Amino acid sequence: MLSINSEIPTIFYNDKTGELHESCILCDDLLLNYKHGYVIEKAFKRNELTKDFELVFEYALCTECQQSLSKEMSKDSMENIQKFFNQHKSKITSLSNSDDDVQTRLQTCMITGEDLLETNEFQIAGQFWQKSMIVFDSFPFALGETAVNE
Repeated sequence: MLSINSEIPTIFYNDKTGELHESCILCDDLLLNYKHGYVIEKAFKRNELTKDFELVFEYALCTECQQSLSKEMSKDSMENIQKFFNQHKSKITSLSNSDDDVQTRLQTCMITGEDLLETNEFQIAGQFWQKSMIVFDSFPFALGETAVNE
């Protein structure tokens, strides 16, 4: 079931500006005006000294650029990714589209169910349209350290 939430969680905001991402990292199109939506992915790693999570990378891509990048992946890579998710499909957290469940999705690995605060690294991703997050099936999602390493 598809749902468009009214707010984008702040974890998806641009780390440098503290605001919503403005443009696609590849084509520079304005994301908030882009009629086909966009994706944001972020990765975090725990700082061994402070024990806080620090941003490793983040990017926002318009849907067109994201699809173009996907087409550039080798057939083997695409098949391996699909195989991984199919093998773990029974483990993938299936949640409703409520705001509480969105928060749970962003705090729990969709593959292992591990609490991300108990890991040393994790990645999150979501799909967006204008100033709203699109929630469906397994989006947004988070992958914990174990799933990232696999």
